[in-house]
Amino acid sequence: MDAVRFRVLAIEGKRSTNSDIQVGETYVGEANDLRNRVYYTDQAGDDWIFYVDDTCEIIDL
Repeated sequence: MDAVRFRVLAIEGKRSTNSDIQVGETYVGEANDLRNRVYYTDQAGDDWIFYVDDTCEIIDL
């Protein structure tokens, strides 16, 4: 997996009280080999999967 910078387009799922994930914000996560999913763990320890061109967009690789 490769580290990527991505922007959140939508959040599908419930966030923890301490979650820092926000729509429109940019984060660094890991893209799978096909680069169609991005994995991210927020400050609350919640694991997220974002789908490229659906719930996130990759800004750079």
